[in-house]
Amino acid sequence: MTENISEFVELTGLSCLKLTREQYLDLLHDLLTQLYGSPTTRTSVETVIKRYNRHKDSINEMIANRLVFMFEELAPEQLDFVVLNVRDSSLAVAPRIYHQLAREGMRDLTEILRIKWFNAWISRKYRLPPLTCPICGFNALMPDLTCIVCGAAVSESLLRKTVDFEKTLLRFLEELQCDDLKNLLNYDTLLLNSEGLKHPASARTPVDIEIYLSAGEKKLMRETYIKRCRSSRDEGIK
Repeated sequence: MTENISEFVELTGLSCLKLTREQYLDLLHDLLTQLYGSPTTRTSVETVIKRYNRHKDSINEMIANRLVFMFEELAPEQLDFVVLNVRDSSLAVAPRIYHQLAREGMRDLTEILRIKWFNAWISRKYRLPPLTCPICGFNALMPDLTCIVCGAAVSESLLRKTVDFEKTLLRFLEELQCDDLKNLLNYDTLLLNSEGLKHPASARTPVDIEIYLSAGEKKLMRETYIKRCRSSRDEGIK
């Protein structure tokens, strides 16, 4: 098995990774053991290549994952291989390689990884993606305002600026029915996620972020209610 490693690497195109023979052995040993099958049966390299090609997508994703954890940093061609071959595993890979992609200005690869991260989250985590992190652009901002891809701790003021909170709030208030708007006056917070604002008493999702309202925003809510909904029976509301 090990004597054919160089031939296997060339025929599969894995030579693009530009590793040493020992590194290829470390990376591919378990995989080759499975592809070759029984150690008592002599299997040709051609047969192994056919087996590899039948499951190329899943095998390359496995290789990409192993590669990320083998090295602290990857060469450009290795980063390219990783980003192009990961799918759902991008959830584990993105936090490990994002900073290197950003540092080396690999915008195209970063954008591909963002899309794969988004799709993997929907597929493997939850139907609703987190809010977009204003630092790295991944849908990875958690309720505590930390990003699980780039590790940034985002301030509420930056988040508000990023989502244009004033306009978002106005639109949210205009869409509410009068009863819901009146009920909202009893609260000091709203929930925010990638779909927009929601009532703080509504069922929470794992990606909802709690936003505390300023005195001015509370005043805006009250003024909106008075303008749209108030009638003589509501005279008790100041």
